[in-house]
Amino acid sequence: MDDVPSSKVAVGFLGPQPYMATALEELRETYDVHVLTPDGWSEQEMDAVAADCRAKGVEAVAGYAQKDAFHHVLINERLGNAVPRRLAFLHCMNKYLMRTLEADAFWFVAIDPLAQSDDEIIDSIAEWPFMLKNTSLSLGRGIYKIKDEDGLRQVLAAYRADTDLQQLIAAQNAAYTKGMTDAMPPVVPPFLGEHLVDMSRCVEYCYEGYITAEGEIVHYALTEEVYFRGHEALGYITPPISVGVDKAHEIEAWVEDYMGRMRDLGYLNQFFNLEFWILPDGTIALTEINPRAAHSYHYNYAYSFGANLYGDNLELVRTGRRLPGRTPWQVWLDGETRCYTLITLITATSTGPVEEILDYDYVDHLEQAEGVLVRHTRQREDVLVEADMTAAGVMLLQMWLTGDTKEDVVARERASRPMGGISQRGPGSLPSWCRWRTAWVSGGHVRFRWRPHAYRRCAHARVVLLRGSAV
Repeated sequence: MDDVPSSKVAVGFLGPQPYMATALEELRETYDVHVLTPDGWSEQEMDAVAADCRAKGVEAVAGYAQKDAFHHVLINERLGNAVPRRLAFLHCMNKYLMRTLEADAFWFVAIDPLAQSDDEIIDSIAEWPFMLKNTSLSLGRGIYKIKDEDGLRQVLAAYRADTDLQQLIAAQNAAYTKGMTDAMPPVVPPFLGEHLVDMSRCVEYCYEGYITAEGEIVHYALTEEVYFRGHEALGYITPPISVGVDKAHEIEAWVEDYMGRMRDLGYLNQFFNLEFWILPDGTIALTEINPRAAHSYHYNYAYSFGANLYGDNLELVRTGRRLPGRTPWQVWLDGETRCYTLITLITATSTGPVEEILDYDYVDHLEQAEGVLVRHTRQREDVLVEADMTAAGVMLLQMWLTGDTKEDVVARERASRPMGGISQRGPGSLPSWCRWRTAWVSGGHVRFRWRPHAYRRCAHARVVLLRGSAV
């Protein structure tokens, strides 16, 4: 951290990524921001980081990525700020435990390949096919659609042979529970078997909220996942387009019920990101919870509502109180959304050099000439290997696009035809920056007018979908 004298309140920002640079500079207009990049969770390192913070007058720190969630707890705890108790944090970091708090959950079962035989596990499965999830991994890793017994046996055998992964999970759980005064849950399994949701008939949402130090649950924002090309490619749109404010009170009640149980375990003074399905019959079902704010949605909330997620998280940690003013959730309910914001994902589905998957001359043009905000999750010199692949492929880039209406941001496939969109081109005539064999763009081929990083006025974007899309 740089020691810069300032009359502003000093705060710590954990692990900012390059795409956050503009937001970080805006944050510095209000705060004396110190960047923190801790490596591990050891007592010695955390004590040293906290001592450095105190020496520089840092009152609170915040982290917005999964890798920063535990640092957020450990450092703020040492600075005297209220933080989630270890038992609550453990529930947020284990996909089985988080589901045990859900009222009327669909079928799920704990699975431990080291304590159960294949036959015992098979006997416990009530539904085929089903989803099998490693309870500790994130970012799409360790998730399997199990169709039959042979497929299940293969995954179980692979886990039993992977002693490095077993040790990693054990070490993480030991760190999360070190010094925990609450009783350990009776079961903390490495795998979860659960009902297979029909993605073609359901919509997934990402809900943001927070709980004050006194235990008040506050509704913050809602984003919808949108799918293209038969649920292969993905985007995130704020505010949602498939659910209206008439569903808001039901969502609020569901969130308050679930997070009330999490609060009872000690989840306090922190944002949370809840992912949930709305099923065909209107039922709300938990996907998972993340014990942090979702960093990429900062720009969605900024463009669509004029909010500042990073600053709000820091103020919550620092004061422990409900934040003044309206949240994006309330602005949406009041019908005062500024624009729609869509994050589009560019995802690779096969291995090889990244620079051969994307035309970086075109990517550079988008950033430098068009002013498009792009997050590079992989660098052009990277080489993708099989170990990088998840069920959804490997994300290479994210782009933020906005429009005055949802029709400006998400157009049906028919709208792409007069524009020569991707859906009308063969592999030889695709835009040069997208290699059809290895990459898709969630939003499709994009033509837009853009005001770079404009929080107060929305840019105008038109997104052309890939073939077969229906949003």
